Amino acid sequence: MTFQPHPQRPDWKVGDEADLRDPPPEAPEDNMRALYGCAPGDWNPRLYLVPIATPHTEIIEFFEVGTAFAVRHGWDERDTLDLVTSTLNRISEIIPGSIELATSSKLRFRFWRRMRTDELEEIEQIYRNVDDYQAGLERYLNHGLSGSSLLHDVGETGVLHLLWR
Repeated sequence: MTFQPHPQRPDWKVGDEADLRDPPPEAPEDNMRALYGCAPGDWNPRLYLVPIATPHTEIIEFFEVGTAFAVRHGWDERDTLDLVTSTLNRISEIIPGSIELATSSKLRFRFWRRMRTDELEEIEQIYRNVDDYQAGLERYLNHGLSGSSLLHDVGETGVLHLLWR
C-alpha cells in the first residue's frame, strides 16, 4: 500500500480506502501508527498513518468525531467534540489505549491491556453525568446488556465502540 502526505497535515500520511472490520495493520514506518479514518472530504474511510505521539484530541478534532448528526439532535458540534475529547482523555488516564477508527459517526478505541472491574466502574462513572447519546453510547444502550453493567462488553473485549446516528 502506498501512502501520501495529507495536504492539511503533512506529518500525517493517507493511504487507500480500508475495510474497517479488523484492527488497523501495523504501521509500515517507525514512529507512526495506523488508524482508519474518514476525514471531511474523504468519500470512504481510509488508512491513515499518524505520528505515535499524536494526542487523541488532534485525531478527534481532525476527523470531527461525534458531529455527524449533532445538528439533527440539537447538539452544538463544538460541545460534542469537547465532550468526546474530554471523556476519552479521562478514560485514557485510567487505561491507556489507541484510537483505531475515527469518523464523524464512529470511534473505536482499543485499550492496551485488560481492565480490572474497578477501572471499568471508573469509566462508567465518567459517563454518568453526560448525555449517553451525545457521548456515543448508543451501541451499548440499544443492543442490550450482556453483563451486569452498561459497559460490560468493553471490559470483556477491551474495545470501546462509540456511535452517533
